[in-house]
Amino acid sequence: MVEWKKLGEVANLVRGKVISKDFIRDNAGIYPVYSSQTANDGVLGYIDSYMFDGDFLTWTTDGAYAGTIFRRKGRFNITNVCGLMDITDQRLLQDYLYYWLSLIAKSYVQEGMGNPKLMSNVASTILIPIPSLSEQQRIVSILDTFTSSISNLKQQIEERRK
Repeated sequence: MVEWKKLGEVANLVRGKVISKDFIRDNAGIYPVYSSQTANDGVLGYIDSYMFDGDFLTWTTDGAYAGTIFRRKGRFNITNVCGLMDITDQRLLQDYLYYWLSLIAKSYVQEGMGNPKLMSNVASTILIPIPSLSEQQRIVSILDTFTSSISNLKQQIEERRK
């Protein structure tokens, strides 16, 4: 039997801070600032300081791409229209959570008032199935292989178009 937990029970959820384009210009550096856009992997710019250092998942909280999940690694920043998940349950693999949320998170997006949102209070209620670690690893391995195959096919198609 697979146990189900709310995201807020297996991870700490935090929001970023307001980082303006002027701030980025005036504090140029090497650490990425991720925002709600999905172009350029969500990079808004680069500054000389960082908020996070490690392997995390982030999500877009506001706008057309609300509920989009990203893998983030290293030192980076997130704006106020992004959230970060820091897994606290040792029974949960980050890559497994990434794939699960990539499938389900958008169904939790609230569309009211013309600006789609997936705020922390709602994200914390997303239900996560937690199979054994070996089963999670098996699922991740299958999905990694599938994702790689799709990427290779897209690259081949693009090369043939050229």
